[in-house]
Amino acid sequence: MRTEIIFAGLIVAGAIVGVRFLDGAKPADGAPQEATLASAQPMAMQSVLPGSHWAREVRITAARDHQFYVEAAVNQRTANFLVDTGASYVALRDSDAREAGIYTVWTDYTYPVRTANGETKAAFVTLDEVEINGILVESVRAFILPDDQLAVNLLGMSFLSRLESVEARAGELILKG
Repeated sequence: MRTEIIFAGLIVAGAIVGVRFLDGAKPADGAPQEATLASAQPMAMQSVLPGSHWAREVRITAARDHQFYVEAAVNQRTANFLVDTGASYVALRDSDAREAGIYTVWTDYTYPVRTANGETKAAFVTLDEVEINGILVESVRAFILPDDQLAVNLLGMSFLSRLESVEARAGELILKG
C-alpha cells in the first residue's frame, strides 16, 4: 500500500512539473518554442453523429485502424483530421491551410516541431475558428506544416482542451462542447 501511495505521489508531482515546464516553454508572443506532433496514415473518414444532450455532442466512430477521423471546418472550409490527443496543437497541411485562407511563406517556418517523421520546422498561426458539427471553437492556435511533412491534419489539444469533455468509450470518441 505504501508503494502505491508513493508511486501515485510521483505521478502527480511529475504532472505538475510537466505542466509548469510546458507553460514556461512559451515565448512572450504565446507561441511554443518546440511542440510535439504525431503523424499517421490517412484512412477513410468515419461518420459523425450530433447528440442532443444538455451540451452539444459529437460522436466519432473508430476507424478500422482504431483511430478517430473527423471532418472539421477551419475558417468555414472543410478539412479531414485525425483526432490526436498526443499533439499539443492543431496541425494543418499547407494545402488545407491555403484552402482555409491561411497563407504562409518559407520564412514563417521557424518553430521546431517533432513529428513521427522526425524534426522539422512549422509556421505558428491562430485559426479564426474550428467547427465540428456544431461545436465551434474560436482563436485556435495551430501549426502549418509542408504537405510532405504531415500525412494528415491533426486535431490536437489546442482545440480539444477547450471542449467541455473528450471521452473514448466502446469504440467511439465523444466530444462535448
